[in-house]
Amino acid sequence: MSGIQAALSTKLRQANSFPPRALHNSFLFAALLTTAAMLGSVSSASALPQDFWSQDFAPNDDAIYEALPPPRVVLPRRTRTIPHRAAKLPKPAKAARKPQGPLVIAISIHNQSLKIYDANGFFAETPVSTGMQGHSTPMGVFSIIQKHKWHRSNIYSGAPMPYMQRITWSGIAMHAGVLPGYPASHGCIRMPTNFATQMWSWTRMGARVVITPGEITPEPFSHPLLITQKPAPAPPPVASTEPKQPESVPESNIVRAIEPDAADAKATLAIAPVASELRPSITMEKSSPAGETTGLAKSGKPTQVADASSVLTSTASTTLVDSTAAKDIATPLGTTATPVEAPNAVAPAVRRTGPIAVFVSRKDGKLYVRQNFEPLFDVAVSIAPSDRPLGTHVFTAEEDKSNAGTFRWSAMSLPVVARAAPKARVQSKQQRIAGAVETSPAPVPDTASEALDRLTIPAEAMTRIAEALTTGSSLIVSDQGVASGETGAGTDFIVPLR
Repeated sequence: MSGIQAALSTKLRQANSFPPRALHNSFLFAALLTTAAMLGSVSSASALPQDFWSQDFAPNDDAIYEALPPPRVVLPRRTRTIPHRAAKLPKPAKAARKPQGPLVIAISIHNQSLKIYDANGFFAETPVSTGMQGHSTPMGVFSIIQKHKWHRSNIYSGAPMPYMQRITWSGIAMHAGVLPGYPASHGCIRMPTNFATQMWSWTRMGARVVITPGEITPEPFSHPLLITQKPAPAPPPVASTEPKQPESVPESNIVRAIEPDAADAKATLAIAPVASELRPSITMEKSSPAGETTGLAKSGKPTQVADASSVLTSTASTTLVDSTAAKDIATPLGTTATPVEAPNAVAPAVRRTGPIAVFVSRKDGKLYVRQNFEPLFDVAVSIAPSDRPLGTHVFTAEEDKSNAGTFRWSAMSLPVVARAAPKARVQSKQQRIAGAVETSPAPVPDTASEALDRLTIPAEAMTRIAEALTTGSSLIVSDQGVASGETGAGTDFIVPLR
Protein backbone atom coordinates (compact mmCIF):
# COMPACT_ATOMS: atom_id res chain seq x y z
CA MET A 1 0.00 0.00 0.00
CA SER A 2 2.93 2.33 0.71
CA GLY A 3 4.19 1.78 -2.86
CA ILE A 4 0.95 2.99 -4.33
CA GLN A 5 1.06 6.10 -2.21
CA ALA A 6 4.64 6.80 -3.27
CA ALA A 7 3.74 6.45 -6.92
CA LEU A 8 0.80 8.77 -6.42
CA SER A 9 2.94 11.43 -4.78
CA THR A 10 5.45 11.20 -7.60
CA LYS A 11 2.74 11.78 -10.18
CA LEU A 12 1.50 14.78 -8.25
CA ARG A 13 4.94 16.36 -8.26
CA GLN A 14 5.22 15.78 -11.94
CA ALA A 15 1.79 17.28 -12.48
CA ASN A 16 2.83 20.49 -10.85
CA SER A 17 5.53 20.93 -13.43
CA PHE A 18 3.27 20.07 -16.44
CA PRO A 19 0.91 22.39 -18.27
CA PRO A 20 -2.87 22.47 -17.34
CA ARG A 21 -3.90 19.79 -19.82
CA ALA A 22 -1.32 17.41 -18.49
CA LEU A 23 -2.49 18.27 -15.01
CA HIS A 24 -6.04 17.23 -15.91
CA ASN A 25 -4.83 13.88 -17.14
CA SER A 26 -2.88 13.42 -13.94
CA PHE A 27 -6.06 13.86 -11.90
CA LEU A 28 -7.78 11.19 -13.94
CA PHE A 29 -4.88 8.85 -13.36
CA ALA A 30 -5.06 9.56 -9.63
CA ALA A 31 -8.73 8.67 -9.56
CA LEU A 32 -8.07 5.38 -11.25
CA LEU A 33 -5.40 4.56 -8.74
CA THR A 34 -7.71 5.32 -5.87
CA THR A 35 -10.34 2.99 -7.28
CA ALA A 36 -7.81 0.22 -7.67
CA ALA A 37 -6.69 0.71 -4.07
CA MET A 38 -10.22 0.33 -2.82
CA LEU A 39 -10.76 -2.87 -4.78
CA GLY A 40 -7.57 -4.27 -3.46
CA SER A 41 -8.65 -3.66 0.10
CA VAL A 42 -11.61 -6.02 -0.30
CA SER A 43 -11.13 -9.19 1.74
CA SER A 44 -10.22 -12.21 -0.27
CA ALA A 45 -12.61 -14.32 1.88
CA SER A 46 -15.67 -12.43 0.58
CA ALA A 47 -14.50 -12.40 -3.03
CA LEU A 48 -16.36 -14.73 -5.41
CA PRO A 49 -14.33 -17.55 -6.91
CA GLN A 50 -13.63 -17.73 -10.60
CA ASP A 51 -16.21 -20.40 -11.19
CA PHE A 52 -18.87 -19.88 -8.56
CA TRP A 53 -21.28 -22.62 -9.63
CA SER A 54 -18.52 -25.20 -10.00
CA GLN A 55 -17.41 -24.97 -6.36
CA ASP A 56 -18.66 -27.40 -3.71
CA PHE A 57 -19.84 -25.58 -0.65
CA ALA A 58 -18.62 -26.85 2.67
CA PRO A 59 -21.10 -27.55 5.44
CA ASN A 60 -19.96 -24.48 7.36
CA ASP A 61 -20.48 -22.05 4.46
CA ASP A 62 -22.84 -19.11 4.98
CA ALA A 63 -25.55 -20.54 2.69
CA ILE A 64 -29.28 -20.00 3.25
CA TYR A 65 -31.58 -22.94 2.75
CA GLU A 66 -35.44 -22.66 2.51
CA ALA A 67 -37.72 -25.55 3.34
CA LEU A 68 -39.90 -26.93 0.56
CA PRO A 69 -43.59 -26.00 0.77
CA PRO A 70 -45.90 -28.78 2.00
CA PRO A 71 -47.66 -30.74 -0.71
CA ARG A 72 -51.14 -29.44 -1.64
CA VAL A 73 -53.94 -31.68 -0.49
CA VAL A 74 -56.83 -31.85 -3.01
CA LEU A 75 -60.06 -32.98 -1.41
CA PRO A 76 -62.35 -35.20 -3.50
CA ARG A 77 -65.34 -33.42 -5.03
CA ARG A 78 -68.69 -34.30 -3.50
CA THR A 79 -71.23 -35.57 -5.94
CA ARG A 80 -74.12 -36.11 -3.55
CA THR A 81 -75.43 -34.70 -0.30
CA ILE A 82 -74.73 -36.39 2.96
CA PRO A 83 -77.81 -38.38 4.00
CA HIS A 84 -77.57 -37.57 7.68
CA ARG A 85 -77.31 -33.82 7.16
CA ALA A 86 -80.19 -31.95 8.74
CA ALA A 87 -82.66 -30.41 6.33
CA LYS A 88 -82.31 -26.66 5.80
CA LEU A 89 -85.04 -24.76 7.52
CA PRO A 90 -87.11 -22.65 5.13
CA LYS A 91 -86.88 -18.91 5.56
CA PRO A 92 -90.02 -17.32 6.91
CA ALA A 93 -91.95 -15.80 4.02
CA LYS A 94 -92.56 -12.09 4.18
CA ALA A 95 -96.17 -11.12 4.51
CA ALA A 96 -97.37 -9.75 1.19
CA ARG A 97 -98.49 -6.16 1.54
CA LYS A 98 -101.92 -5.77 0.01
CA PRO A 99 -104.29 -2.84 -0.04
CA GLN A 100 -107.32 -2.85 2.21
CA GLY A 101 -110.78 -1.82 1.10
CA PRO A 102 -111.71 -0.02 -2.13
CA LEU A 103 -108.92 1.45 -4.25
CA VAL A 104 -108.78 4.96 -5.69
CA ILE A 105 -106.11 5.55 -8.35
CA ALA A 106 -105.09 9.22 -8.72
CA ILE A 107 -102.92 10.22 -11.72
CA SER A 108 -101.22 13.63 -12.00
CA ILE A 109 -100.37 14.85 -15.50
CA HIS A 110 -98.12 17.65 -14.25
CA ASN A 111 -96.11 15.46 -11.86
CA GLN A 112 -96.14 12.37 -14.11
CA SER A 113 -97.02 10.22 -11.13
CA LEU A 114 -99.61 7.63 -10.12
CA LYS A 115 -100.74 7.16 -6.52
CA ILE A 116 -102.93 4.45 -5.05
CA TYR A 117 -105.12 5.07 -2.00
CA ASP A 118 -106.91 2.39 0.01
CA ALA A 119 -108.99 2.38 3.19
CA ASN A 120 -105.95 3.42 5.25
CA GLY A 121 -104.94 6.32 2.99
CA PHE A 122 -101.86 6.47 0.78
CA PHE A 123 -100.69 3.02 -0.28
CA ALA A 124 -98.23 3.13 -3.24
CA GLU A 125 -96.74 5.47 -5.83
CA THR A 126 -94.91 5.16 -9.15
CA PRO A 127 -93.69 7.44 -11.94
CA VAL A 128 -95.63 7.26 -15.20
CA SER A 129 -95.49 8.55 -18.76
CA THR A 130 -98.74 10.00 -20.10
CA GLY A 131 -99.77 11.19 -23.56
CA MET A 132 -97.51 13.45 -25.54
CA GLN A 133 -98.56 16.59 -27.44
CA GLY A 134 -101.17 15.72 -30.01
CA HIS A 135 -102.10 12.52 -28.15
CA SER A 136 -102.89 13.91 -24.71
CA THR A 137 -104.30 11.75 -21.96
CA PRO A 138 -107.93 12.68 -21.18
CA MET A 139 -108.65 13.97 -17.69
CA GLY A 140 -111.69 13.26 -15.55
CA VAL A 141 -113.38 10.43 -13.65
CA PHE A 142 -112.96 6.89 -15.01
CA SER A 143 -112.96 3.28 -13.82
CA ILE A 144 -111.28 0.02 -14.83
CA ILE A 145 -113.56 -1.65 -17.37
CA GLN A 146 -111.26 -4.36 -18.78
CA LYS A 147 -108.08 -6.23 -17.79
CA HIS A 148 -105.84 -8.18 -20.19
CA LYS A 149 -102.39 -9.39 -19.17
CA TRP A 150 -100.87 -9.83 -22.66
CA HIS A 151 -102.74 -7.26 -24.69
CA ARG A 152 -101.65 -5.79 -28.03
CA SER A 153 -102.89 -2.51 -29.43
CA ASN A 154 -105.41 -2.73 -32.22
CA ILE A 155 -104.76 0.90 -33.14
CA TYR A 156 -100.96 1.24 -33.24
CA SER A 157 -99.72 -1.75 -35.26
CA GLY A 158 -100.13 -4.33 -32.53
CA ALA A 159 -97.83 -2.58 -30.06
CA PRO A 160 -97.44 -4.66 -26.88
CA MET A 161 -99.39 -3.44 -23.84
CA PRO A 162 -98.59 -5.92 -21.04
CA TYR A 163 -100.74 -5.87 -17.91
CA MET A 164 -103.27 -3.64 -19.62
CA GLN A 165 -106.10 -2.14 -17.56
CA ARG A 166 -108.53 -0.25 -19.78
CA ILE A 167 -110.40 2.89 -18.67
CA THR A 168 -112.12 3.84 -21.98
CA TRP A 169 -113.22 1.87 -25.03
CA SER A 170 -111.66 4.53 -27.27
CA GLY A 171 -108.14 3.25 -26.52
CA ILE A 172 -106.98 4.74 -23.19
CA ALA A 173 -105.49 2.27 -20.69
CA MET A 174 -102.85 1.81 -17.99
CA HIS A 175 -100.09 -0.69 -18.85
CA ALA A 176 -96.38 -1.48 -18.51
CA GLY A 177 -94.08 0.41 -20.86
CA VAL A 178 -91.01 2.56 -21.36
CA LEU A 179 -90.64 5.62 -19.12
CA PRO A 180 -88.30 8.22 -20.66
CA GLY A 181 -89.06 10.73 -17.90
CA TYR A 182 -91.54 12.87 -19.86
CA PRO A 183 -94.93 12.40 -21.61
CA ALA A 184 -94.27 10.08 -24.56
CA SER A 185 -97.31 7.81 -25.03
CA HIS A 186 -100.26 8.02 -27.43
CA GLY A 187 -102.66 8.76 -24.57
CA CYS A 188 -102.14 5.71 -22.36
CA ILE A 189 -100.55 5.76 -18.91
CA ARG A 190 -97.27 3.82 -18.93
CA MET A 191 -95.92 2.30 -15.72
CA PRO A 192 -92.77 0.36 -14.77
CA THR A 193 -93.17 -3.37 -15.36
CA ASN A 194 -92.64 -4.31 -11.70
CA PHE A 195 -95.28 -1.89 -10.50
CA ALA A 196 -97.72 -2.79 -13.29
CA THR A 197 -97.42 -6.46 -12.29
CA GLN A 198 -98.23 -5.71 -8.65
CA MET A 199 -101.02 -3.31 -9.49
CA TRP A 200 -102.59 -5.99 -11.72
CA SER A 201 -103.14 -8.19 -8.64
CA TRP A 202 -104.39 -5.31 -6.48
CA THR A 203 -107.13 -3.87 -8.67
CA ARG A 204 -110.59 -5.20 -9.46
CA MET A 205 -113.08 -4.35 -12.17
CA GLY A 206 -114.74 -1.02 -11.45
CA ALA A 207 -111.85 0.44 -9.42
CA ARG A 208 -112.05 4.23 -9.53
CA VAL A 209 -109.44 6.12 -11.61
CA VAL A 210 -109.18 9.93 -11.44
CA ILE A 211 -106.86 11.86 -13.79
CA THR A 212 -106.21 15.53 -13.00
CA PRO A 213 -103.60 18.18 -13.89
CA GLY A 214 -102.21 18.29 -10.33
CA GLU A 215 -102.49 15.99 -7.34
CA ILE A 216 -105.67 15.37 -5.39
CA THR A 217 -106.11 13.16 -2.34
CA PRO A 218 -109.27 11.47 -1.04
CA GLU A 219 -110.20 12.78 2.39
CA PRO A 220 -112.60 11.35 5.00
CA PHE A 221 -116.02 12.92 4.55
CA SER A 222 -119.47 12.81 6.15
CA HIS A 223 -122.80 14.36 5.18
CA PRO A 224 -126.45 13.65 6.08
CA LEU A 225 -127.20 12.73 2.48
CA LEU A 226 -124.58 9.96 2.45
CA ILE A 227 -125.91 6.68 3.81
CA THR A 228 -123.99 5.47 6.85
CA GLN A 229 -126.27 2.65 8.00
CA LYS A 230 -127.66 -0.03 5.72
CA PRO A 231 -131.32 -0.83 6.42
CA ALA A 232 -132.09 -4.25 7.88
CA PRO A 233 -133.67 -6.65 5.39
CA ALA A 234 -137.39 -7.23 5.81
CA PRO A 235 -138.26 -10.62 7.36
CA PRO A 236 -139.76 -13.14 4.92
CA PRO A 237 -143.51 -13.68 5.20
CA VAL A 238 -144.52 -16.58 7.47
CA ALA A 239 -146.90 -19.08 5.87
CA SER A 240 -150.08 -19.54 7.88
CA THR A 241 -151.08 -23.08 8.88
CA GLU A 242 -154.77 -22.22 9.28
CA PRO A 243 -157.12 -23.23 6.45
CA LYS A 244 -158.05 -20.35 4.19
CA GLN A 245 -161.65 -19.27 4.52
CA PRO A 246 -163.60 -18.70 1.31
CA GLU A 247 -164.10 -15.03 0.58
CA SER A 248 -167.62 -13.74 0.38
CA VAL A 249 -168.70 -12.23 -2.88
CA PRO A 250 -170.82 -9.05 -2.87
CA GLU A 251 -174.26 -9.31 -4.24
CA SER A 252 -173.46 -6.72 -6.89
CA ASN A 253 -170.82 -9.02 -8.36
CA ILE A 254 -173.24 -11.94 -8.99
CA VAL A 255 -174.07 -12.69 -12.58
CA ARG A 256 -177.41 -14.34 -13.22
CA ALA A 257 -177.92 -16.55 -16.29
CA ILE A 258 -181.08 -16.10 -18.26
CA GLU A 259 -182.40 -19.28 -19.89
CA PRO A 260 -183.84 -18.70 -23.41
CA ASP A 261 -187.44 -19.63 -24.16
CA ALA A 262 -187.10 -20.03 -27.94
CA ALA A 263 -184.38 -21.14 -30.36
CA ASP A 264 -183.85 -17.65 -31.74
CA ALA A 265 -184.06 -15.92 -28.41
CA LYS A 266 -181.07 -13.98 -27.19
CA ALA A 267 -179.92 -13.25 -23.68
CA THR A 268 -177.61 -10.54 -22.48
CA LEU A 269 -175.12 -11.23 -19.73
CA ALA A 270 -174.05 -8.16 -17.80
CA ILE A 271 -171.08 -8.29 -15.52
CA ALA A 272 -171.14 -5.69 -12.80
CA PRO A 273 -167.96 -3.65 -12.36
CA VAL A 274 -165.76 -5.08 -9.64
CA ALA A 275 -162.84 -2.66 -9.80
CA SER A 276 -162.12 0.82 -10.98
CA GLU A 277 -160.21 -0.61 -13.95
CA LEU A 278 -163.34 -2.37 -15.36
CA ARG A 279 -165.09 0.44 -17.17
CA PRO A 280 -167.50 -0.04 -18.94
CA SER A 281 -169.08 -3.38 -18.02
CA ILE A 282 -168.53 -6.36 -20.29
CA THR A 283 -171.53 -7.64 -22.29
CA MET A 284 -171.69 -11.11 -23.88
CA GLU A 285 -174.38 -12.58 -26.10
CA LYS A 286 -175.30 -16.22 -26.60
CA SER A 287 -177.21 -17.88 -29.37
CA SER A 288 -179.39 -20.88 -28.95
CA PRO A 289 -178.56 -23.14 -31.90
CA ALA A 290 -177.64 -26.60 -30.79
CA GLY A 291 -173.96 -27.50 -30.50
CA GLU A 292 -172.73 -23.96 -29.75
CA THR A 293 -170.95 -23.22 -26.49
CA THR A 294 -172.33 -20.32 -24.58
CA GLY A 295 -169.77 -20.15 -21.82
CA LEU A 296 -172.47 -20.11 -19.20
CA ALA A 297 -173.09 -22.72 -16.57
CA LYS A 298 -175.76 -25.25 -17.50
CA SER A 299 -177.22 -25.02 -14.07
CA GLY A 300 -179.98 -22.59 -13.48
CA LYS A 301 -178.31 -21.38 -10.34
CA PRO A 302 -176.47 -18.04 -10.30
CA THR A 303 -172.83 -17.96 -11.33
CA GLN A 304 -170.20 -15.84 -9.48
CA VAL A 305 -167.28 -13.86 -10.94
CA ALA A 306 -163.85 -14.08 -9.30
CA ASP A 307 -161.90 -11.05 -8.08
CA ALA A 308 -161.03 -8.86 -11.12
CA SER A 309 -157.63 -7.74 -9.86
CA SER A 310 -156.33 -11.30 -9.77
CA VAL A 311 -157.98 -12.15 -13.05
CA LEU A 312 -156.36 -9.28 -14.98
CA THR A 313 -152.88 -10.10 -13.83
CA SER A 314 -153.10 -13.75 -14.89
CA THR A 315 -155.27 -13.85 -18.00
CA ALA A 316 -157.48 -11.66 -20.14
CA SER A 317 -160.44 -14.06 -20.11
CA THR A 318 -163.28 -13.82 -17.63
CA THR A 319 -163.50 -16.61 -15.07
CA LEU A 320 -166.89 -17.61 -13.85
CA VAL A 321 -167.16 -19.64 -10.64
CA ASP A 322 -170.37 -21.58 -10.10
CA SER A 323 -171.66 -21.79 -6.59
CA THR A 324 -172.16 -25.53 -6.83
CA ALA A 325 -169.79 -26.67 -9.58
CA ALA A 326 -166.01 -26.60 -9.26
CA LYS A 327 -164.98 -24.09 -12.00
CA ASP A 328 -166.28 -22.94 -15.38
CA ILE A 329 -164.28 -20.80 -17.79
CA ALA A 330 -166.31 -18.26 -19.73
CA THR A 331 -165.40 -17.47 -23.32
CA PRO A 332 -167.31 -14.97 -25.42
CA LEU A 333 -169.33 -16.50 -28.25
CA GLY A 334 -167.87 -19.94 -27.72
CA THR A 335 -164.23 -19.03 -28.63
CA THR A 336 -161.31 -20.62 -26.85
CA ALA A 337 -159.69 -18.46 -24.15
CA THR A 338 -156.05 -17.48 -24.76
CA PRO A 339 -153.95 -16.10 -21.92
CA VAL A 340 -152.76 -12.52 -22.49
CA GLU A 341 -150.30 -10.62 -20.34
CA ALA A 342 -151.78 -7.87 -18.25
CA PRO A 343 -150.99 -4.39 -19.54
CA ASN A 344 -149.64 -3.19 -16.18
CA ALA A 345 -147.77 -6.38 -15.23
CA VAL A 346 -144.24 -5.71 -13.87
CA ALA A 347 -141.50 -8.26 -14.53
CA PRO A 348 -139.65 -9.39 -11.40
CA ALA A 349 -136.42 -7.41 -10.88
CA VAL A 350 -133.21 -9.32 -11.36
CA ARG A 351 -131.16 -9.08 -8.18
CA ARG A 352 -127.54 -8.15 -8.91
CA THR A 353 -124.44 -8.11 -6.77
CA GLY A 354 -121.39 -5.87 -6.69
CA PRO A 355 -120.76 -2.18 -6.02
CA ILE A 356 -123.12 0.38 -7.50
CA ALA A 357 -122.25 3.72 -9.07
CA VAL A 358 -124.56 6.73 -8.64
CA PHE A 359 -124.29 9.80 -10.86
CA VAL A 360 -126.16 13.06 -10.20
CA SER A 361 -126.21 15.35 -13.23
CA ARG A 362 -127.12 18.99 -12.87
CA LYS A 363 -127.49 19.32 -16.64
CA ASP A 364 -129.97 16.44 -16.90
CA GLY A 365 -131.62 17.02 -13.52
CA LYS A 366 -131.56 13.28 -12.91
CA LEU A 367 -129.92 10.62 -10.79
CA TYR A 368 -128.56 7.56 -12.59
CA VAL A 369 -127.59 4.25 -10.95
CA ARG A 370 -125.42 1.57 -12.57
CA GLN A 371 -124.30 -1.83 -11.34
CA ASN A 372 -121.84 -4.16 -13.08
CA PHE A 373 -121.56 -1.61 -15.92
CA GLU A 374 -125.30 -1.84 -16.68
CA PRO A 375 -128.09 0.67 -15.94
CA LEU A 376 -130.10 -0.16 -12.83
CA PHE A 377 -132.57 2.74 -12.64
CA ASP A 378 -132.77 6.53 -12.89
CA VAL A 379 -134.99 9.13 -11.27
CA ALA A 380 -135.48 12.88 -11.40
CA VAL A 381 -133.92 14.94 -8.60
CA SER A 382 -134.26 18.52 -7.45
CA ILE A 383 -131.20 20.78 -7.37
CA ALA A 384 -131.45 24.12 -5.61
CA PRO A 385 -130.67 27.00 -7.97
CA SER A 386 -127.49 28.94 -7.44
CA ASP A 387 -125.13 31.16 -9.38
CA ARG A 388 -122.31 28.75 -8.56
CA PRO A 389 -121.78 25.44 -10.36
CA LEU A 390 -121.86 22.19 -8.45
CA GLY A 391 -118.37 21.18 -9.56
CA THR A 392 -117.30 17.56 -9.90
CA HIS A 393 -117.02 15.54 -6.70
CA VAL A 394 -116.43 11.81 -6.18
CA PHE A 395 -117.57 10.07 -2.98
CA THR A 396 -116.51 6.46 -2.22
CA ALA A 397 -118.13 4.18 0.35
CA GLU A 398 -116.34 1.66 2.54
CA GLU A 399 -118.02 -0.75 4.94
CA ASP A 400 -116.71 -0.80 8.49
CA LYS A 401 -115.53 -4.35 9.16
CA SER A 402 -115.90 -3.96 12.90
CA ASN A 403 -119.56 -2.97 12.54
CA ALA A 404 -121.40 -4.73 9.73
CA GLY A 405 -123.82 -2.56 7.80
CA THR A 406 -122.03 0.68 8.72
CA PHE A 407 -120.29 2.75 6.03
CA ARG A 408 -117.63 5.43 5.92
CA TRP A 409 -117.09 7.82 3.02
CA SER A 410 -114.19 9.64 1.38
CA ALA A 411 -114.42 12.61 -0.99
CA MET A 412 -112.34 13.98 -3.88
CA SER A 413 -113.11 17.33 -5.51
CA LEU A 414 -111.74 17.78 -9.02
CA PRO A 415 -110.22 21.16 -9.92
CA VAL A 416 -111.67 23.54 -12.48
CA VAL A 417 -109.74 23.57 -15.75
CA ALA A 418 -109.05 27.08 -17.00
CA ARG A 419 -110.70 27.93 -20.30
CA ALA A 420 -109.75 30.44 -22.92
CA ALA A 421 -111.10 33.86 -22.06
CA PRO A 422 -113.99 35.00 -24.28
CA LYS A 423 -113.37 37.76 -26.75
CA ALA A 424 -113.78 41.18 -25.18
CA ARG A 425 -116.33 43.61 -26.49
CA VAL A 426 -115.28 46.49 -28.70
CA GLN A 427 -113.87 49.09 -26.37
CA SER A 428 -114.36 52.75 -26.72
CA LYS A 429 -111.53 55.11 -27.56
CA GLN A 430 -111.41 56.38 -24.00
CA GLN A 431 -111.12 52.80 -22.65
CA ARG A 432 -108.31 51.99 -25.05
CA ILE A 433 -106.46 55.18 -24.11
CA ALA A 434 -106.86 54.43 -20.39
CA GLY A 435 -105.75 50.82 -20.94
CA ALA A 436 -108.85 49.36 -19.34
CA VAL A 437 -109.25 45.60 -19.79
CA GLU A 438 -112.66 43.99 -19.35
CA THR A 439 -112.46 40.73 -17.42
CA SER A 440 -115.02 38.10 -16.40
CA PRO A 441 -113.88 36.01 -13.43
CA ALA A 442 -114.63 32.28 -13.64
CA PRO A 443 -117.30 31.12 -11.19
CA VAL A 444 -116.02 29.23 -8.20
CA PRO A 445 -117.66 25.78 -7.85
CA ASP A 446 -119.28 24.54 -4.66
CA THR A 447 -117.38 22.48 -2.16
CA ALA A 448 -118.35 18.84 -1.69
CA SER A 449 -120.56 19.68 1.28
CA GLU A 450 -122.23 22.62 -0.48
CA ALA A 451 -122.94 20.52 -3.56
CA LEU A 452 -124.73 17.85 -1.50
CA ASP A 453 -126.71 20.50 0.39
CA ARG A 454 -128.37 21.54 -2.88
CA LEU A 455 -129.61 18.03 -3.76
CA THR A 456 -133.06 16.62 -2.98
CA ILE A 457 -133.35 12.91 -3.81
CA PRO A 458 -136.67 11.00 -3.61
CA ALA A 459 -137.00 8.74 -0.59
CA GLU A 460 -137.78 5.69 -2.72
CA ALA A 461 -134.54 6.13 -4.67
CA MET A 462 -132.57 6.54 -1.44
CA THR A 463 -134.08 3.30 -0.12
CA ARG A 464 -133.07 1.37 -3.23
CA ILE A 465 -129.57 2.81 -3.10
CA ALA A 466 -129.23 1.93 0.58
CA GLU A 467 -130.28 -1.66 -0.05
CA ALA A 468 -127.70 -2.11 -2.83
CA LEU A 469 -124.86 -0.21 -1.12
CA THR A 470 -121.61 -2.18 -0.69
CA THR A 471 -117.90 -1.49 -0.24
CA GLY A 472 -116.58 0.32 -3.29
CA SER A 473 -119.88 1.94 -4.23
CA SER A 474 -119.51 5.54 -5.33
CA LEU A 475 -121.48 8.74 -5.83
CA ILE A 476 -120.47 11.30 -8.48
CA VAL A 477 -121.95 14.80 -8.52
CA SER A 478 -121.27 16.95 -11.58
CA ASP A 479 -122.67 19.79 -13.68
CA GLN A 480 -122.26 17.71 -16.84
CA GLY A 481 -124.74 15.35 -18.41
CA VAL A 482 -124.46 11.60 -18.63
CA ALA A 483 -123.86 11.86 -22.39
CA SER A 484 -120.97 14.33 -22.07
CA GLY A 485 -118.35 11.58 -21.73
CA GLU A 486 -118.03 8.03 -23.01
CA THR A 487 -120.58 6.48 -20.68
CA GLY A 488 -122.20 3.60 -22.51
CA ALA A 489 -122.47 -0.17 -22.74
CA GLY A 490 -119.83 -1.91 -20.66
CA THR A 491 -118.69 1.20 -18.78
CA ASP A 492 -119.18 2.89 -15.50
CA PHE A 493 -119.88 6.65 -15.42
CA ILE A 494 -117.16 8.53 -17.33
CA VAL A 495 -117.12 12.25 -16.52
CA PRO A 496 -114.54 14.32 -18.46
CA LEU A 497 -112.84 17.24 -16.78
CA ARG A 498 -113.70 20.45 -18.60
